[in-house]
Amino acid sequence: MISVRIVLLGSVSALLALPRLCVAAPKTSAVAASGVEALVRRALAKSPSLEALEARLVALRAGLRSAGAWRDPRLSVEYSNMPVDAWRPGKHPMSGVQLKLSQTFDFPGKRDARRAVVRGRAKELSATLAERKVQLRTMVRRAYLRLARTRQLRQVTRQHLKLLAQFLDIVKVKYQLGKTGQHDYIRLQVLEKKLRDDLGAFRRDELSLLATLNATAQRTSGTAVATPMKLAPLAAPKSAKALLSRAERARPALRRLTAAAKTHQAKARRAAREGYPDITAWLGYRLRFENSDSGVDFVGLGLSIPLPFSYASRHGARRDAQQALARARLAQRRDAVDSIRARLGAALARWRRAAQKAHTYAKNLMPLAHRGLDATFAAYQVDRASFASLYQAELQLLDFERSI
Repeated sequence: MISVRIVLLGSVSALLALPRLCVAAPKTSAVAASGVEALVRRALAKSPSLEALEARLVALRAGLRSAGAWRDPRLSVEYSNMPVDAWRPGKHPMSGVQLKLSQTFDFPGKRDARRAVVRGRAKELSATLAERKVQLRTMVRRAYLRLARTRQLRQVTRQHLKLLAQFLDIVKVKYQLGKTGQHDYIRLQVLEKKLRDDLGAFRRDELSLLATLNATAQRTSGTAVATPMKLAPLAAPKSAKALLSRAERARPALRRLTAAAKTHQAKARRAAREGYPDITAWLGYRLRFENSDSGVDFVGLGLSIPLPFSYASRHGARRDAQQALARARLAQRRDAVDSIRARLGAALARWRRAAQKAHTYAKNLMPLAHRGLDATFAAYQVDRASFASLYQAELQLLDFERSI
């Protein structure tokens, strides 16, 4: 029951642990209470994956400056109009050295469209970074609470081993007196060995979770992590609608899909703009050398623009493709919201049932199970209860305590 609750409700479910499970709080409980948040902060500060995303974000923002930059002017030199039989200036009236300075001016709005695409990609990456932080927080908190649960289960098991030691002493005496069979004594031994084997499994789980937490926090695997032996119950939210509204506002994964849709829309506008003709202007100066005429230098001015005959098949097609991708992203976002709505509703129902069940076990079933075991044990010692009743009462109490 605990495993199912942890898997379904993550960090919330472990907070349903109740006092019967927590016989003695360790001296480090005050440290453990804030330990999970310290681990979260360290994981966020030390995570290489977050560092990589942050570096990529810095690179994108740096690219914003170049996206809106003017094109470089072009300077050219031309040795022109030379006769093929005399490659020296002055042999022909039109020969000379042409100096030309040209500059291409982007069509209005093109540079803004390019900057918008880069800004959109930066917003996508920023949302990806935020979502990764959410996932990292969740992973650390869930592992921490699973570690606390494992240690609580180990504590419960140790208590029952002490209880079984008392039972074994009584059954052994009764067996030696011939008042019970050897099979009863063996059944208790099997249960005792099974619980000791469970301690080994709990130790394995503890080491695995410690390794996960320390690796996430970039610490050595042997670093100790203190956890409390008592976790306060956490009340379930009253409304799935309020949770969904909060998710729609704050969930980075949804912001990323919205930003992706806007980026595709910006790419569509850029594609449309890129088809508009840019204007290239130039200034030319021809150095002429004396020959049959006076050799006066020439000056030239000019403008050129491309003719967008293939606009529809090239830029129009790119625009349509980006608009289609934008619609796809918005559809993915609606699908993600529907998925979150369904998962929130199901998790909230399980949460409420888990809280109700934990309360019922703690307030009703556990006290009865304890009294039942005490009464059965007392009756067994005076031969007024069977071994089967004692064995069943012990298993029932163990199951209740582990479930809580």
